Amino acid sequence: MAREDSTRLQFRYASFAIYLAITSFLIFSECTSPRDSQLHNLSSEEENKHYVILMGGQSNMVGQGRVADLDTVNIPDHITYFNRGMNPNFSQDSAKFGPEIGLSQILHQHFPNSNFILAKYAIGGASLLDWAPNYDSVQAVVTGNARFGAMYDSLWKYVDQATTNETTEIMALLWMQGERDARIPEAGVDYYLHFKTFIERIRQDANRPNLPIIFGLVNPDPNRYAAVDTVQAAQRRIANEMDYVWMIDTSNLGKWDDQVHYNTAGQLELGRRFGNALVEQWKTPARK
Repeated sequence: MAREDSTRLQFRYASFAIYLAITSFLIFSECTSPRDSQLHNLSSEEENKHYVILMGGQSNMVGQGRVADLDTVNIPDHITYFNRGMNPNFSQDSAKFGPEIGLSQILHQHFPNSNFILAKYAIGGASLLDWAPNYDSVQAVVTGNARFGAMYDSLWKYVDQATTNETTEIMALLWMQGERDARIPEAGVDYYLHFKTFIERIRQDANRPNLPIIFGLVNPDPNRYAAVDTVQAAQRRIANEMDYVWMIDTSNLGKWDDQVHYNTAGQLELGRRFGNALVEQWKTPARK
């Protein structure tokens, strides 16, 4: 499914020990209608398929959980993690983690014999202006991070690199983003339109018109994020109006003192909630 020849890049945490065994099968059938999709026995030809989960957004998708706070940090060996989560200066911090840990726990629990690729691309401070499929560098200046460039195009470049020489199927997009837009009212006021356009385009380019989209409700400190109510209203509207889009509650996730970024426990639980939402959708496909 690569759009261009590129060298496969694998980004993993250096400290990850990957020694868990595979014991059962993920089964997912793409039928004429996702509503009719169901779990079925994999044929021998499908056993080597890799199910791709896209992970995008900004700093809470990059992750601020501390690896040192965990007893072990294991991603099972049937789950390949490609990490392009970056700080605003484009650096990566192997001492921190995001939702991928909790997500991997749930995937392994329910589908331990299926191959997954978690393809994460996120930059701290990225707004939907940075993620716009029809990227406009002048517009991106509004939220102060035009240097990030056209992130939507970069996402597909990294997905291509992550899936080179593999038989793959894109299964879902997990999205944790909106704090930057909530901080700048000029961006927040158009969040609904920008998010809707983003979802429509990613489904088009993935060739999955009903690609499941699961996102977390942003909840930064309203004293510093003037447009948080506007962004939250837009997110709730998207979840209510668009088919195969689900919003997960983040209101009780633990945060660091900045009241923006989820702490170690919060990041683990965020990943588990993403995972549980995926499991529910895959096992009982429905519009809502």
